[in-house]
Amino acid sequence: MSSVDWEEVKRLAADFQKAQLSSTLQKLSERNCIEIITTLVENKLLDIIFTNDGKEYVTPQHLGKEIKDELYIHGGKISLVDLAQILNVNLSQVTKVVTEIEKHNKGLKVILGQLIDRSYINKIAEEINDKLVQHGCINVAELTLTYNLPAEFLQSVIEKELGKIIHATQDYQDPKVFYTESFIAKNRAKIRGALSAVTKPTPLSAILGQCGVPERIFFSILDGLQEVKQVPGVVTGKQSGNSIYIPTIYSKSQNEWVENFYKQNGYLEYDALIRLGISDPSGFVKRHFSSENMIYLKSVAVGTVVMDQVDANIEEIIATGSFVDLYPLLPSVFSNEDAEILLKLATKKTKANVHIFAKTVAISDAFLQTLTKSLEIVAEQKAREVVANGKWIQSIAENKLKSKSADLIIENKTSKKEERRKKAVVGKAGGGSQGRETKTKSTKKKYLQGKAQENESDEDETRQTSVGKGEITLISFEEVKAKIMEDENISVIEELANELTYYLQPKLNKSALSLAEQLAQSNKTTNLSEISERLNVLITNIRIFDKGIKHLDKADQISLTKYLLKSLGLDFVTSIFKLAAQQNMLQVAENLTTEIRQRLLLELPADVKESLTAVHKTIMGDSVEDFLNTVDGAMAACCLVLKKYDKKKERPQVHAHREALLEELNATQDPALALHLVTSVLFTAVTQNALHMSGRHVTTVLAFLQKQLEPDTISILSKYHDLVLNLLSASDENVKMEVSRALEEGLMDIKNIANNFKQHVKTDKS
Repeated sequence: MSSVDWEEVKRLAADFQKAQLSSTLQKLSERNCIEIITTLVENKLLDIIFTNDGKEYVTPQHLGKEIKDELYIHGGKISLVDLAQILNVNLSQVTKVVTEIEKHNKGLKVILGQLIDRSYINKIAEEINDKLVQHGCINVAELTLTYNLPAEFLQSVIEKELGKIIHATQDYQDPKVFYTESFIAKNRAKIRGALSAVTKPTPLSAILGQCGVPERIFFSILDGLQEVKQVPGVVTGKQSGNSIYIPTIYSKSQNEWVENFYKQNGYLEYDALIRLGISDPSGFVKRHFSSENMIYLKSVAVGTVVMDQVDANIEEIIATGSFVDLYPLLPSVFSNEDAEILLKLATKKTKANVHIFAKTVAISDAFLQTLTKSLEIVAEQKAREVVANGKWIQSIAENKLKSKSADLIIENKTSKKEERRKKAVVGKAGGGSQGRETKTKSTKKKYLQGKAQENESDEDETRQTSVGKGEITLISFEEVKAKIMEDENISVIEELANELTYYLQPKLNKSALSLAEQLAQSNKTTNLSEISERLNVLITNIRIFDKGIKHLDKADQISLTKYLLKSLGLDFVTSIFKLAAQQNMLQVAENLTTEIRQRLLLELPADVKESLTAVHKTIMGDSVEDFLNTVDGAMAACCLVLKKYDKKKERPQVHAHREALLEELNATQDPALALHLVTSVLFTAVTQNALHMSGRHVTTVLAFLQKQLEPDTISILSKYHDLVLNLLSASDENVKMEVSRALEEGLMDIKNIANNFKQHVKTDKS
């Protein structure tokens, strides 16, 4: 503000004061007063609040005084909306002033748009205390409806005034509920009287209904009475409407009956305890007989007396080498499951081996061994009989044929089932696989029943075909059962006879098969020594040639290794596959291709298939070591023995190989073959190791020999090598004739290099 304006304000203020002190003749007009007030407000020299009609104004301080006066007149509580109407001032201005008042006066609070002072809070507390005296119990939720105030505010008021203005006790389960001591004492007396009058087990819900005590305090009072032992009984179950109160007089007679029954019989039946009114029989027994070593079964709780009887029976069958059915020896209230559990517990205690059959029958190991030995004699006779009359070989062949036909049937059935499923998806809805074991109600639709029958027939056919895929049956289920049923003690329990048959028949049949196979093998006249010798020679040669390959650079070794595996390794695999086919009575072609070998693997037994599959995979790889690691298992699967590799014989074999190469070299007139043989001979002479290679590897081996031979020798071999390549690649007949003539002229030179090798070796400088 400029000094001129300020001077103008001072002048106006002086005129205003002068006008006020002057007589009525010099009074200011209303318009002048308005202008003066407007100027003061604009210059922020005066803070006023206009009324809603604009005809009056008031300062914030005076508005605050009027608000306090109205609050006092209305008894300490007034709505801000009502204040705005009474004072004819905008609600926002009232709210603003009330907020300032609340900041500086802790006794005033604004709750849900209502201004409340301390006197009103004290009044509420006194009214709440009066309600407590009148009703004995209050709930904060009900008070909110009466006073139109938040539950949290009323809760805080009551909690602050507890013991001062409000004399009550807060419920520890529900903090929004408060009681007087007289109310609690009155209801405690009701509950104590009702419980004292009960003479039989009664649901707490019934007692609660008779007493007329609020449910929310009933259980807390009941707990308090139980703590001070003023309740003549106990409450079973959880604290809920389903809990039952059992008077002490009833519990006493009940306990006497339970104890007497247990002493006389050594067990307690759960159903009998339930009939006595005990809802949790197992829990009752655990509490009542905590010092007893009880066993809790499905339907009874058993003590040491019954368990000792079971243990005595087990010890007796071990000592006598017999068996016992425990179920008839136990009281009739015991179920099969109870007898089974007791039997398992008893057998765990014994050091001797005891077998359990038909759930409740214990059989000593001695009895089972005696029975097995008597049946093994029958199995041995059966095995000797089938081998002697030639049925053993016939059975093996028939079993293989059945296996193939069963596979075809299952394959066909699978394809048919797939077709039916596709039709079901395209056709009618509601299709689905209903298995044989599915329990269907009588209200099921007919087409679903038909689907179930169809799938059932599929399962039956599959089961029938799977019989042919199993092992040959020399001693049947019926034969074993008939032999077992000869024992009169076992024949009484048919279920025991069936389970023993199921247990023993596979073992006896396996024993008979093993014996039959041994007898058949001993009758064979096939001589395996020749095949074994030939395969061992192949393995020895592969070891020697692999050692020679390792003298070359690693980059060149892979090609030679693959060639070695696909030549000599393949010869070994072909021979071993043919032998396996012969031993398993399978027909194969003379020339075994990869596809034929893979089909043959599917028909071989699992043990033979695993070993032959391993060696078959290695010849497709590039590791001789992997191949050699599998040959022992492959030969063992075919009843052959891999001889231990003798390094002492390696040198003579390499020398014999070199002599054989020289002999073939001197006899040939083929330039390409001659170069191949010369290269092999020179490699053997230089490294003292043999090498198995093809014509494609001549270039690689010559590159290796370049460092080992004299330059003149290498030059002759390189030129001859180039001529051989030109002959193979030339298309012009004249060129071929010229190259052939040059090769014939140089043939003797390269033969001489191989025959007179020592004259061309580089002399080592010592």
